[in-house]
Amino acid sequence: MHDASIIFFAGLCAFLVISPLPLQWRARNSGTLLLITWLFVGNILSFVDGLIWWDSIENVAPIWCDISTKLSVGLTVGIAASSLCITRRLVMIASSATVTFTQRQKRTALCIDIFLGILLPIIVMALHYTVQPHRFDIYEGYGCQVSTWPSIPSIFAVSWWPVLLSLTAAVYGVIAIKFFLSRRLQFQTLLRSSRSGLDNRHYVRLMALASVDILLGLPLTVFSLSQTIIKRQPYESWAVVHYDWSRVDQYHAYQIFNTAGNTAAVVLPRWHPPLLSIIFFLFFGVSIDSINEYCRWISWFKSKLPQGFVKLIVYNFNRLPIFVPKLGSTVAVPIGGDWKAPSTPEERGIDETQSGKHMRGSQSGAIDGVTVAVRVEREVV
Repeated sequence: MHDASIIFFAGLCAFLVISPLPLQWRARNSGTLLLITWLFVGNILSFVDGLIWWDSIENVAPIWCDISTKLSVGLTVGIAASSLCITRRLVMIASSATVTFTQRQKRTALCIDIFLGILLPIIVMALHYTVQPHRFDIYEGYGCQVSTWPSIPSIFAVSWWPVLLSLTAAVYGVIAIKFFLSRRLQFQTLLRSSRSGLDNRHYVRLMALASVDILLGLPLTVFSLSQTIIKRQPYESWAVVHYDWSRVDQYHAYQIFNTAGNTAAVVLPRWHPPLLSIIFFLFFGVSIDSINEYCRWISWFKSKLPQGFVKLIVYNFNRLPIFVPKLGSTVAVPIGGDWKAPSTPEERGIDETQSGKHMRGSQSGAIDGVTVAVRVEREVV
């Protein structure tokens, strides 16, 4: 099974999701920045894996697979944690009794976001080693795949974290919507006074983005958790689970995609980052602020070009012909000139010959000592 669309959209979405990055960086919205980072990582992983192992199961990049499989373990945790950071910040702003936050409150909120969005995924990556039976798998068409021993320890070490974070984010999202509806009349004044860099539209977009992320991510993580529960095996001992740990299992497409459950378990997680990246770009990449930011990029790029380079391009573009001759039209084509006056009457005459359906003639005239010659062609229709 080969899916060229996942390669195309993963590469495209890796670019789209980082386009609003400078604007979000200036807004100091840590939850949004974390979400951009994890979505970019997910798109790059799918793009590279799809290109390298498009029609192969050879272990041609073992170091890349070691890194990418660990990042894949933390990816679902990081995306869910980013949504939690966003909804938590919205609740903190909407429920605040004061209009501004102290520097201590801002530092505390930032530390919590860093723990949830960066440190917690790293911890889950480390815990995954306890239930990792071998190095990694390679699937034809999809590349590096995480190897996990399905068991009760793997549920608590890896599988349940995205579900827990998504459910917590959903609770915060409901609270944020409740505060927004109950205080909507004075909400614009509250947001402006809080110096959070948000307005009503930005607040609603963040709330909608977090809601879509939860609606997409929660069923996916619940499905992954259910697959682990269904396929669970006894965790006999560390030695049994990690026996021959350095091996790499390789599977052709027909060996993996033989059931609907196996296909969904492989394909759906690959599509989650591109789909969420497109939604993120629609919310934040086409706003007025983002368009103004793109214009500033273009102006900056033009300023770095050599002086006169842009004018030269525009000048040459304006000189391009805009007239396209049609059947029955007359076209005069210069055929040369020299700096001498005509000396014989023949040079001023017209020599007409007829060939087939075409009539050709040439005429030269002198103006102040300059001889201009043209060839006249007419299509007879």
